[in-house]
Amino acid sequence: MVRYIFREFKTAINKLKFPDSWFWARYTSNPYSGCQHACIYCDARSNRYYLTQNFEEEIIIKKNFAKVLEKSIKNSRSLLPDVIGPGGVCDAYQPIEKKEKNTRKLLKVIEKYEFPVNLATKSDLVVRDLDLFKKIATDTSAAIGFSITTMDNKIARFVEPYSSSPQERIEALRTIKEEAPEIQVGTYFMPIIPFLEDANEQLENVVKKSKLAGADFILFAPGLTLRDSQKEFFVRKLRKSKYSNIVKPLLNLYSPGSYKTELKEYVAKYNLKLYNLCKKFGINIRVKRWLPSDYRKWNYKIAELLLNEEYTNSILGNPNKTMKWAGLYLNNLEESIINYFKRGELSKLKNFTPEIIEFIHPYLKKGEKERDKKTLDRYL
Repeated sequence: MVRYIFREFKTAINKLKFPDSWFWARYTSNPYSGCQHACIYCDARSNRYYLTQNFEEEIIIKKNFAKVLEKSIKNSRSLLPDVIGPGGVCDAYQPIEKKEKNTRKLLKVIEKYEFPVNLATKSDLVVRDLDLFKKIATDTSAAIGFSITTMDNKIARFVEPYSSSPQERIEALRTIKEEAPEIQVGTYFMPIIPFLEDANEQLENVVKKSKLAGADFILFAPGLTLRDSQKEFFVRKLRKSKYSNIVKPLLNLYSPGSYKTELKEYVAKYNLKLYNLCKKFGINIRVKRWLPSDYRKWNYKIAELLLNEEYTNSILGNPNKTMKWAGLYLNNLEESIINYFKRGELSKLKNFTPEIIEFIHPYLKKGEKERDKKTLDRYL
């Protein structure tokens, strides 16, 4: 039995230190707390999120959520339009959304103030709100990713007991692509549970089914985090199941005291497998980034270039943390990188080594010409 609790919250949006390089979200917004989908591996069970209720049996419905969100956006001078990622510690389309519509109300605010959106879900209920996603995609940008960890119904029912089935998610993906091609839609193939969901045929099945449904992208992440209470819950569920044989080899992938899949050989091996599968089926491994029209435009373009380049190189065995951090810090630059380029001051930017400057030089030349042309056009 699920108990629903209505509660007032003072905030409805959270600004991240850096936009993440997977979903490009600058902000997160959670219309609910707790999640009835009850995925046994969910990281939101960990202590870092400070959830006080029973995660899947007590769902907090945030009262007046959209009004609080609109007030925050309307009254703030620092919340520039940027990608909002609804959910994170909940699924924005968990079952109660059908009745309460907090997420639909959230999307109306996003559309009104012309913020882009990138939403991840395990529910086909998202199709209900295609009208709003279409408007957002036309005004700014909209991306929807279906979290799919396996196409095996038996495994899915065990690890994600109250989510839409993998087939229902794939069909929802197909519907969105056919009815709203302006929306980016794809698969978030994460987490991939070692020894349970990582067989070659399982990996290929997710990629193939996604491609056939029309997916624009697949973001993949072999392995999973196992933190404190999240780990305890997950391992306890595994031990009581017919999959108990994977517990020992799974835990052997983690160093003592670590919450990440630490065996580099494992992660590298499966990253490369998935990279090659995506190449085989001709599907992108990154989401196309929304770009603002203000001073941040070329900062975001170059950051996307650097972060995507570093990600691909890391899969191919050539990680470059300097390039990664150059891209992340560039997102927060309060002046256009084109200005630094014109002044010959790129080396003053954090982590901008001569090699990185040489790599981005042709793109900055293009950006300089584009901006100078627009400036000239204003006077003609």
